Amino acid sequence: MKHSLVWKTMIGLMLVALFVTACGNGGNEGNRQAGTATPVASSAAPSESAEAEATTKKVAAPLGEIEIPTHPVKIVTDGYLPELLVLGVKPVGATQWELENKVIQDQIAGIANTGERSLEAILALEPDLIVTWVSDKAILEQYEKIAPTLAIPYGHFSSIHETLNFLGDALGKQEEAKTWLADLDQTAADARAKLEKVIDPAATFSLMGVFVVDKGFYVYGDGGYRGGEAIYTHLQLTPPAKQKEEMIGKEAYRQISYEVVDDYAGDYIFLDQGQMISEVWGSDEKLWKSLDAVKNDRVFQLDPELFWGNDPISLKLQINEIARMLLEKAGS
Repeated sequence: MKHSLVWKTMIGLMLVALFVTACGNGGNEGNRQAGTATPVASSAAPSESAEAEATTKKVAAPLGEIEIPTHPVKIVTDGYLPELLVLGVKPVGATQWELENKVIQDQIAGIANTGERSLEAILALEPDLIVTWVSDKAILEQYEKIAPTLAIPYGHFSSIHETLNFLGDALGKQEEAKTWLADLDQTAADARAKLEKVIDPAATFSLMGVFVVDKGFYVYGDGGYRGGEAIYTHLQLTPPAKQKEEMIGKEAYRQISYEVVDDYAGDYIFLDQGQMISEVWGSDEKLWKSLDAVKNDRVFQLDPELFWGNDPISLKLQINEIARMLLEKAGS
């Protein structure tokens, strides 16, 4: 009888244990179905929701706040092709004149040519974002009918640092912008260190150019024209007093008469389209030949294909080219 009672007691306890276990499992299953208590269910829902909310974001753009894709896949650009390339972004389309830029020929394979803002060509690429430097309202309205349009009007930012940092923030490429700009700054610092050894600290440097179309003669400041940013901002070469007072930080370029060219001429002159001097100046060329820099062979002819660009890739090459010319002249 004692053994029988023991076995009955043990069997009873086992049944109770099985019942409790079954109830526990059933409760957990109910919780999973209801989505209330399990860790997996509670963490998955917010993640999916956050991902859905992050498909677009608002950007405080120069022309006003806009909403763009958080991670755009198919970008068409009108004006910012090299900037996008240095950020590691390869657009699906760009204008013809951008694709003709000689400094990016090794990076443009597969980028479609959109001609001169061909809306049909852009539409065919089905972009999810357009990045442009135009500010014309009519053009922007056409672009916006195709895709969200990030407009950064030409000249809105005063330096390559501002431009790339803005694009980096907008496109989620902050680290790429930071890395590339650090490399640019180091390139300029290395060039300055070499030049300091061979250039008189008191020497002045002019940036001038001939323009055949209007037969004009121009002086350039520290803006993006003709390498001014490379010469004055990054290499920190000193402009003549009159140019410094009137133009640096104020004017990107100015047409001057032949009679006052000596007022803007430095000890060294960087000259755009210098081969056209005789054609443009004519009988007034004697004024040009009277300049100290000309008489002492301190005039450097700039390659228009390199120095007409004001994009980041051209800028870095311009810094190195200016340094090379000066070092070569100094015999270093």
